[in-house]
Amino acid sequence: MKYSPPRKAEWISIMALGIFLMLNGAEAADYRVTPSIRLGQGWDSNIFATSDNVVSDFYTTVTPELTLAAASPNLSMQLRAGVEGRWYYDHPEVSSAGYSKYARLTSIEGWKPTARFSISPGAYYLETRDSTARSFLVPVDPTVPPQGIATYGLQKSRDFGASIGLRYQATPGVETAGTVYGAARQFPDQPGRASDTRTVGGDVSVRYAFSQRSSAGVYGSGSKEDFKDTPDARVFGVGLLAGHQFSPLFRIDGRLGMSFVRQPASAVDNTDHTGNDPSGTVTLAYSDNTFQASLYGNFGYSGQSGAGQVTRQGTVGITLADQFTQRWSWSLGGNYQVSRTVFQAASSDVKTVNGTGSIRYAPWEWGTFDLTGNATGQRSDVPTGDLTRYSVVLGFTLGKTYSAFQ
Repeated sequence: MKYSPPRKAEWISIMALGIFLMLNGAEAADYRVTPSIRLGQGWDSNIFATSDNVVSDFYTTVTPELTLAAASPNLSMQLRAGVEGRWYYDHPEVSSAGYSKYARLTSIEGWKPTARFSISPGAYYLETRDSTARSFLVPVDPTVPPQGIATYGLQKSRDFGASIGLRYQATPGVETAGTVYGAARQFPDQPGRASDTRTVGGDVSVRYAFSQRSSAGVYGSGSKEDFKDTPDARVFGVGLLAGHQFSPLFRIDGRLGMSFVRQPASAVDNTDHTGNDPSGTVTLAYSDNTFQASLYGNFGYSGQSGAGQVTRQGTVGITLADQFTQRWSWSLGGNYQVSRTVFQAASSDVKTVNGTGSIRYAPWEWGTFDLTGNATGQRSDVPTGDLTRYSVVLGFTLGKTYSAFQ
């Protein structure tokens, strides 16, 4: 089957739309630009990211980054982009594999052209060989199929995607919403690019607010999963959604439904494959002054696991952060994912866990020290799929925020 490569123009269009809204979407907006550069000295326990040739080494890292944010009563968005370079002391042949490039457009509250209508564009791009970076830089969205976080050695991956969310308050108690999206994963160094995938889809929902604190509704979704060497698949889902604000500090939102997948016959397998399973997401958010915490979980079908075919994935993740004094702060994050192929004759399981933690000290407004650690563990019945990797780095960031009002 001939594989049609993802159209990067779609992703660029969404990014351009977001930048346009940031620059033109609101009057009297507060625009903040933050250029920064981070220098670090670290240690990596498994520089080749393999299970059989475990080699450790020290490294130097440099990360220039630029953040552009816009905030006003009807516009709230952020664009963040950067490049990370990594150079190992005793293994310069691996240094070229240490580069990561990323950009992410985040719609915090989106753009509200009217009191009832809002537009929320979002986009991301990530090129890396670091599974930890992938699992924390690719956004998690309940309306979009979950990404895979498994790692396959030093193999480079490119992840990019874009979405546009629309919300309309039909009545004081009824809200309608829709999202269209596209996402792709490429493995440019893989022979034949057999695992390259792409997904395009949409999600619609209707929500009724019983009170200022509680709401419930229904949703429907559909997507097309494009693969290079296996037939394309189609996934549909329907279900219920609900949310509740327990207190000004704590909120929970969730979805629960059924997903249906169909993959037609291929030249090597003359059987049409179909399946259905429960699917859902849950998100808990807690915020108390400087302390922030979030917990999420999702399960369902995905074509973005990196396996080059439909998988059944379940993922849970947590983030914690606090600024406990004027100059000291800390953050913790972790996620765990189980991914299993659906229609393969001999199904394969990949279980991956990632974690990161950091403590920061800001002696000056323009300078911050941080001590950051990362950990990855993976168990799989795929050959050489097992992996354990740790790293720790002491970094110093130089940066300053410039503000302009319009």
